[in-house]
Amino acid sequence: MIAAGIFRFADRSRKHYRREVLKSGLVHFIIDTMSSPEFFIVSALKALVEVAALALLAQGLVGFLSGKAKDNNFVYRLFQVVTAPIYKLVRFISPKFIADQHMGLACFFILFWIWIALIYAKSYVCHSQNLACFGS
Repeated sequence: MIAAGIFRFADRSRKHYRREVLKSGLVHFIIDTMSSPEFFIVSALKALVEVAALALLAQGLVGFLSGKAKDNNFVYRLFQVVTAPIYKLVRFISPKFIADQHMGLACFFILFWIWIALIYAKSYVCHSQNLACFGS
């Protein structure tokens, strides 16, 4: 009996909260931000670059911890599969005199600068379309 009263009170307060959120216009900001295809594309690209950079960092850390036996390490080989397209792309666009030992560092720095450019692009899209993109 008491629990039913608590649930009814929680349901009433939830409805009141929804009503207040709708009146305040916060839902309007969320809808506007997610209805912009440019913002979505830039955010998705930024997320992919972040995942790729974190995979490179994890591969480097596992390689450092496993030492010379890194080629036999399952986790290291799994990260090699994930980061292989990045290595191929950076090898294609980089000069030939960059050694293979330094390709991981080159990949990370290129991803870092792409990430910075995507942050700038995301803020540009937010400001040019007058979106409420705070904290993103």
